[in-house]
Amino acid sequence: MAAVREIPLRERDGVGADVAGGAGGAASPDVPSSLVRALDAVQGAAEKTVGHVGCGEGTLLPVLAARFGRVLGIDDSPAVLARARSRCGARHVTFHRAELADLSAFRARLHVAVTVNAGLVPDEDHLDRVFDSLCSAIQRGGALIGVFPAMEAVLYRGYLIHERERHGAPARTAVGGLEQGRQAVGMGTLREHRGEKFFHAFELRRRLRQAGFRRVRLGRVLHARGEAVAHGGFAGEPPTWDWLVRAET
Repeated sequence: MAAVREIPLRERDGVGADVAGGAGGAASPDVPSSLVRALDAVQGAAEKTVGHVGCGEGTLLPVLAARFGRVLGIDDSPAVLARARSRCGARHVTFHRAELADLSAFRARLHVAVTVNAGLVPDEDHLDRVFDSLCSAIQRGGALIGVFPAMEAVLYRGYLIHERERHGAPARTAVGGLEQGRQAVGMGTLREHRGEKFFHAFELRRRLRQAGFRRVRLGRVLHARGEAVAHGGFAGEPPTWDWLVRAET
């Protein structure tokens, strides 16, 4: 099994982190620089079609529009799509309503699919459909660039909470995180996070390969230090992270 490559901690990537726009143009303070670099690495992007699957309110769309020849914003909420359209009105950006688990209307239309923590409910059958649907929407030889919540980061945070309690922190500061860790070890679902799905690295690789992806590579999108402090106050400790996935079809 290939090793996980850790993006250097000095970059402090993540929502709210400082971002380098890269070679292709504008970025956003809400877009991790490691994700921007992954997009910049796509060869011939100006001639390709990218789909942002689960585009939400369109934070990433201006970044994609600055790099790709055609951009599809895809989400299942008309209201959200309307807000995304107001954020990015470039002529080569179009908007489409679709469920993440049913992208049949886009079969083999995308050179690149991008998804950032979208549609990841803890339902095994639904997750199978999401991954299968993503793969089917990408042309042969295309790529998936995705960000997925990391289960290992939750366990790491639980360990830090345990250590803080062991060294004298009030018990109430540790109980939530330790309980969270116990709930989440098996299937990666957290009651504290409204049932959001988190992925162990081995599970994420397996799901992607089962769906038909190959050359699956995992890196890390590091959470901003301010976010890490806000969610536990672990100043001086390495930040938590999400998985940054690059895979081919």
